[in-house]
Amino acid sequence: MKILSHVCFMVAVTSCLLMAGCSAVLMPERHLGDTVVDAEETWQGTVRISGVVTVKKSGKLVIKPGTKVLFKRIDRDGDGIGDSELLVEGALIARGTVDAPIIFTSAEKNPQKADWKYLYLDFARQAEIEHVISEYAYSGIQVHFCKATIKNSIFRHNVDGVRFSTVNIVVQGNRIYDNKHGLRYEERRSSAEVTGNDIRDNEIGIFVVTRSDDKARISRNNIVANSRYNVKLGISQHADVTLPQNWWGELSAEKIEESFFDKKQDASLGRVRALKPLLSPVKLAAIDRE
Repeated sequence: MKILSHVCFMVAVTSCLLMAGCSAVLMPERHLGDTVVDAEETWQGTVRISGVVTVKKSGKLVIKPGTKVLFKRIDRDGDGIGDSELLVEGALIARGTVDAPIIFTSAEKNPQKADWKYLYLDFARQAEIEHVISEYAYSGIQVHFCKATIKNSIFRHNVDGVRFSTVNIVVQGNRIYDNKHGLRYEERRSSAEVTGNDIRDNEIGIFVVTRSDDKARISRNNIVANSRYNVKLGISQHADVTLPQNWWGELSAEKIEESFFDKKQDASLGRVRALKPLLSPVKLAAIDRE
């Protein structure tokens, strides 16, 4: 009977370890160089990348909660920007949880901004990002020519936190801080909804690079304490940009305008119009459990 009880106990323990909550512990590290994903694949545990991993149109990458994706700094072209990246042309489902976020970060012992290039969604056929931490990249995430949702995530210690152009995108509930540019975009016929985010302590909070037709809906965000400008218009941004119902901190209307780089500094640019500023900050969900 004692032997039978011991066997049953070991079976129970083994079953527990194989459950989803314990499987990341058992997964061996994966090491990937230049790699093509052209079918459905799942990442779990720790994945180390030294090169470019490309999810082709036929491919689908599912990343499980708690997964760490570490990018080795390699600079093949000598431009000072790490060249390891994850390029998605097919489908990416990266849904972490509050207690087990998915982490994209540098593999270096002393990480720096631009150690790796970016999480790059280019003509992707599906892209769902939630409870992700992306840090020490050139761009924490770049999205171009596709539909994507980016929710309840953290983008920090990058050159560009979140960057997009020509997309159908929802950016909601994210914390975006300690980047050179928190949110950088070229509208170019984009359908963009940016709401409920905390964009603070960047060099520039929002960088509207060029040719925005003022169709991106950027409202009900906290856009505060960015060291150079809360909002900057880039070259050739001749039209006004309207950012209604955001919280700009405890600033007067005059001080809010002083935090923008627009027509006041360069007559060729449009104006940043902060209509109906909120009187108190937007509350975000508890997404950072460090």
